[in-house]
Amino acid sequence: MSFFKKELLNRTLVGIIYTTLFLIASQSIHFFFLHTLLSFFLIVGLFEFYKITEKSKNIFIKLFLPVLWILIPLICVFLIKFQFENGKSLLTFLIILVWINDVSAFLVGKSIGSLKLSHISPKKTIEGVIGSFVFCLLLGPCLITFFKIDLNFNQFLLCFLISMASNFGDLLESLIKRKFDQKDSGQILMSHGGILDRIDSLLISGPLFYFILKQYLN
Repeated sequence: MSFFKKELLNRTLVGIIYTTLFLIASQSIHFFFLHTLLSFFLIVGLFEFYKITEKSKNIFIKLFLPVLWILIPLICVFLIKFQFENGKSLLTFLIILVWINDVSAFLVGKSIGSLKLSHISPKKTIEGVIGSFVFCLLLGPCLITFFKIDLNFNQFLLCFLISMASNFGDLLESLIKRKFDQKDSGQILMSHGGILDRIDSLLISGPLFYFILKQYLN
């Protein structure tokens, strides 16, 4: 089995498990499931963060960055479900669109990518990012219609912003790892690395979507 096929298989398995757990938590009427899942992400994510930055003596990095980058975004994700009347559908929409963004960026980048996006993350390509934009713009509005999301906000712009935020979240995590000479945030998810490697897109797109909902949800 080629390296690409093996990596694709591992990423697919991890993605299916991760997305399934998140979808169950987002659709459940019980507080417990989402709270437990996000608490797990928070605890493991903080452990991975402090493992990555253990050599740093910068107070901002040690104290404030994990609050701004991990804690507050996960709270926003939690509030999307429980603060809005159709929160289950809103959170499910976000999870699926972020998953579409990540998968399409990986597949397009691996298939036809040749132009490197940034030295921060050498494996990411411009073609992959453009591919993620295209797929989100094509499928996102369909999800908005399916979940009957009523926003006083252009649906194509919304999908583009979520895709852009997801890609930025991926780059931000890569920047933090590169600064401290780390390849992955951890090994809990096989070839996909750690929890932060899995939720990095959500840590930026989640707060963005929450802010848009607060301002434009009808």
